[in-house]
Amino acid sequence: MKDSEFPLQKTDGRLTEFSPRAEQRPAVYRYVESPSTEVAASPGYDNLLDYWNTLFRHRMMLVRFALGGLLAAIVISLVQTPIYRVRTSLDIQGTNFLEIKGANDSTGSYATPESYVETQVKLLQSESLLDHVIDKLKLNKERPATGWRAFTSRVQRIFGSRLPEREELIRRIERNLTVRTSGNSHLLEVLYESPDPALAADFANTLVSEFIELSQEERWKSAQGTAEWLTNHLNEMKVKLEQSEAQLQDYARTSGLSFTSEKENLAENRLKELQDELSKAQADRINNQAKFEAAKSKPPDSLPEILEDPTMRDYRQRLTELQRQYAELTATLTPEHYKVQRVQAQINELKSEMQKERSNVLRRVGNEYAAALRREMLLSKAQTEQEKVVADQSEKAIHYDTLKRDVDSNRRLYETMLQRVKEASLATAMRDSNVLVVDRAKPPLLPYRPSLAMNSAIGLFSGVFLGFGFVLLRERIDRRISAPGDAQVYLDLPELGVIPLDEAAASRQISNGLYPHRSAPALPLSRADCPELATWKRKPSLLAECTRTTLTSILLPGQNGEGPRVIVLTSPCPGDGKTTVACNLSIAVAEIGRKVLLVDGDLRRPRLHKVFGVGNNWGLSDVLRGDTPLETVPLAHLVRATEVSGLCLLPGGSCGVTPSNLFYSPRMSTLLTRLRTDFDMILMDAPPMIHLADARVLGRLADGVILVIRAGQTTTESALFACQRFAEDGTRVLGTVLNSWDPKTTRGYGYGSYSDYQAYVRQ
Repeated sequence: MKDSEFPLQKTDGRLTEFSPRAEQRPAVYRYVESPSTEVAASPGYDNLLDYWNTLFRHRMMLVRFALGGLLAAIVISLVQTPIYRVRTSLDIQGTNFLEIKGANDSTGSYATPESYVETQVKLLQSESLLDHVIDKLKLNKERPATGWRAFTSRVQRIFGSRLPEREELIRRIERNLTVRTSGNSHLLEVLYESPDPALAADFANTLVSEFIELSQEERWKSAQGTAEWLTNHLNEMKVKLEQSEAQLQDYARTSGLSFTSEKENLAENRLKELQDELSKAQADRINNQAKFEAAKSKPPDSLPEILEDPTMRDYRQRLTELQRQYAELTATLTPEHYKVQRVQAQINELKSEMQKERSNVLRRVGNEYAAALRREMLLSKAQTEQEKVVADQSEKAIHYDTLKRDVDSNRRLYETMLQRVKEASLATAMRDSNVLVVDRAKPPLLPYRPSLAMNSAIGLFSGVFLGFGFVLLRERIDRRISAPGDAQVYLDLPELGVIPLDEAAASRQISNGLYPHRSAPALPLSRADCPELATWKRKPSLLAECTRTTLTSILLPGQNGEGPRVIVLTSPCPGDGKTTVACNLSIAVAEIGRKVLLVDGDLRRPRLHKVFGVGNNWGLSDVLRGDTPLETVPLAHLVRATEVSGLCLLPGGSCGVTPSNLFYSPRMSTLLTRLRTDFDMILMDAPPMIHLADARVLGRLADGVILVIRAGQTTTESALFACQRFAEDGTRVLGTVLNSWDPKTTRGYGYGSYSDYQAYVRQ
């Protein structure tokens, strides 16, 4: 058959057959394109449950990796040299009362306190300080290196990259020494690591002591130098101050300047006083002028001075009283009466006194105005003269102020230097330090590293992660179909059923070498333990029930309303269990009351006659080679009855020619036509189809083919190759049957285990 007779169209990663033969059939035959290694190896993880199922199947592998990582971590921890870490802390204090501001201030020359602390960290790690510690502890006489350190030293010596002994010692100390700050505080933590805990503590304490001593020495030298410099310049500043003060006093005497205090000039003070007096005089003059002009323009009795004068007030009261008496007297007496005359005389005398007093008040107002005017004129003249004096002394005052500022500046500088000299003298007399040891280093009891608990945890988790990666990688490169649903994904064919692994058959396969990775003694199998007869001999078993479930999927009607009657069972490779599946399916068909014929189509290695205990002297090969018309041959001469009611067997017979040649003969088609009239279903056990053409030839004559796949053995490439060949031949593939599936190794696919089945049956 040529490939051109079956053109294939690629759609969505699959190939669909379009041919004249396919158009005549009601079904459309499809198969999956043979994928690359990466596609075939990918099991397809759609969700976390798939990952969990994969990990659960390989849980023992994960446990082995985890134990291996844990053991490796423990071994590495035990062979490593224990390293001890010691810790000491320092408090870098601020300025105290003995420090000279700007000279030896702890932070005076740094931008921020943090920069000062960072500088102290670098000083603690400086090579000069490490040299002092090495000399004090005599670390140059350290015992010879052993272990890994000796090995690295020899390698460096061979390649000529070894440093001088002291330089190498300093580099090793720098690697083991750590100085770090503690948050935003002024605390420093000094950490040192060494195989010897006592040496580590001695080194840390000596390092801190040498650092404090060097700090004190540097601060003392700085204070001493500052004191000497200040003392040398103090006398010069004193002479300069005296000269500037003498120059200021001489100029004040020669210029005639006089000051009430250091900042006030007498002439200016006098001018200010005159200005204040003139302002008051002008205000007084204006007030008196207003009174004087009012006295001239208004009636005297309306003036406030007259109205408020106490004498005038008394006169007005007396006048009122006299006028009242006069009115009373005139009411009863004549004007010539002496009483009336006497009261009238008193009134006239009182009015005369009031007129005199009124004149005195007006005269006093005029005198006050004249005095105020005269005082204003005198003050104005005095102010003008004082302004001339102040103007004359202003130029002299400017020069005087300049000299005075020089004197003040020299005085402040002299006082500051004098204070610093005293502080420096006190600082040189006392050697203080701003470094305080908070915690001294002590030899630790337990090593810092290796940490057995930490390394064990790291090794355990590393082993788990490596195992996880190994399992996923193994799943990707594993080309075998091992779990239910895999064949349906890769082949795009319905999965008709899943046949679980039979323990008795597994024991026999182990003894035959099919599972070399397992070790178990070979056990002889009786007919009751034979997996091919499990549906008959062990009816209440998981294998039998799964076979009946598979038969249900096969017997479902197709698109034309009828189920297949002639079915070929084959597998991609030998050992996939097609014979076991064929025998159990035929027994299951007989159980439902149908007549079924099981044909042994594997003429090269026939074995169905051994399973059912019948002879093989007459069989399929003999029928196909004979010349007798098949219509005239009795059915009893063609097939053999078995112990299973309703199940007949057509054994392979004694084959002397190539089986494919017999299957191509017209008698094969005639034989199937004859047998269709006598049996409800015909199952043909065909040989593996990848290397043999028998299954392909028989498939063209049957109603459909069932592809048997062995879990954990059949690869995706072989299954895809088989489906592709059937699609090219136009053979209908009903589906696949997963055989020998072990629920113990692949849980989580919705299939119960044998224990689940037993629990259900016992209820």
